[in-house]
Order: sequence, then structure tokens, then C-alpha cells
Amino acid sequence: MNDESDVIACLKKQLPEDEVIKVERYRMPKAQLQALYVRNYLRAVLSTYGFYQPEEWRFEYGEKGKPSLIAEQHKKTGLNFNISHSKAHLLVAVFQREGEPAQLGVDIEHARTSTNIDAIMKHYFSDKEITDLLELNTEEQRERFFDLWALKESYIKATGKGLATSLRSFSFDFSNLTKQTLLSKESAEFGSPDAKPGLYREIRLHNGIRLDLDSSEQDDVSTSWQCCLGRLDDQYRFAVTLGGESLPIQLEMRTFSSSHLF
Repeated sequence: MNDESDVIACLKKQLPEDEVIKVERYRMPKAQLQALYVRNYLRAVLSTYGFYQPEEWRFEYGEKGKPSLIAEQHKKTGLNFNISHSKAHLLVAVFQREGEPAQLGVDIEHARTSTNIDAIMKHYFSDKEITDLLELNTEEQRERFFDLWALKESYIKATGKGLATSLRSFSFDFSNLTKQTLLSKESAEFGSPDAKPGLYREIRLHNGIRLDLDSSEQDDVSTSWQCCLGRLDDQYRFAVTLGGESLPIQLEMRTFSSSHLF
């Protein structure tokens, strides 16, 4: 299946009419194709949990556009999800538990050498984050900038408030950072990753809420937050933020290609 129009037609068949309409709003075929892949990947990943076929999933959207399963499907499956994509990488995070929906947010970022980090951080980073950044050398500053950006994006996506929350209103603290190897699981369907991405924990958020995977101490009595940062390689990093879950989360990564969609 090499012809782009055939691929688009095939991917559209697996989506309900309302999603096809949204995809067709993209004017460029390349943008349509990317949107179709994102939506079909999400459905394929959710279906590995065994409840519904890919075409059966139905979504609803929060006030700021955050997607989630409709109430009936969430009650049956307990699945919470969030997605992020950057260039050829798509990140789909899934968390399963019974009861109320969890606050889950993820972001994947490409560390672009062309980005003017000085101008951006002055507008979107807290004073504490800027101070900590300036203590690093030039190369480390750029690395930390994209780490912080991924963390901030994942947090505001987890809350469902998006950019209605000022990125300067909270700051991340890396002083107790710890590193481990991200767990990977071999899967005949998804394949197993060759690399062992680094996973960073013990990242804290200063705004009255602690993001701390291993501590039972929580400053926010309404929501327990957990956060971690991962590096896929030298260019790509991702962040995962989870709210409303008291037990420490364990991340497991699976990789997959487009071939299993057809």
C-alpha cells in the first residue's frame, strides 16, 4: 500500500464520521495523513487491552479540548489516555484503574538547535527555573530547557486546563533527580525497543503540589501528583504527569510501527 490516497482511504474507514470530518478540515494531504495515523494508532493501542475493536472507541472532549473516553467506555475499561506527537514520533500513554478518571498528561519534545531558548524562557519559565538554568553551561541549558518544556506541557495537559494555566506560575526542581532504565516489554504485536531510554524521577513541582514518585508526603490534599521525565535519545525527550493516584507508577514502554495498522 504505497499510494498516499489509498492509505488515507484505508485509515478513514476505521474512524467514525465525526472524526473523519475533523481530519478533512486539514487542507494539506500530508497533514490529513498525520492526523489519520494519530487517531488510528490511538485506537489500535487502546484495543490491545481487549475491550473494543479499534473502530468502536468513542471519545469526548473537555473544555480545553482534552480527549477522553465517553463515560460508558471508561466505566467498563478503566482506561485513561493522553497523546503527544513530534515529527515522526507519537507518544500514547495509557493508565488503567477503576473509578473516577485520572488526570494524565504526556508530552514529547524534539530538542531543536534553532530554538531561541533565552527569549522563550523569560516569558514562560519561573524565576527559580531561570536561575537554575543560568547556573548550567550552554549545552546543559539547552538540554534542561527542553526537559522543562516537556514537563510543563505534560502537567497542564494532565490538569485539562492547557495554556489557561500560566507556565510561569509553577516551577520544577531537579535537585533530587534520580535516574533509572525505563522498563521495556517485549511484545509480538508491538515489537521491543532496542534502546533502553533513561527515566528520571524525583522531580518536584513548587506551587503547593509535589511531583514525587517515591514519597508518600503530598502537599496538595486534593490531588496526589506523580511526574517523570524520559529521554528517547539525544534529540527527543518525553514527560508523563499523573494526578489522582497514590501508588507509585511504574512506566512500561512498547514501540510499534505503522505496519500493524493494515
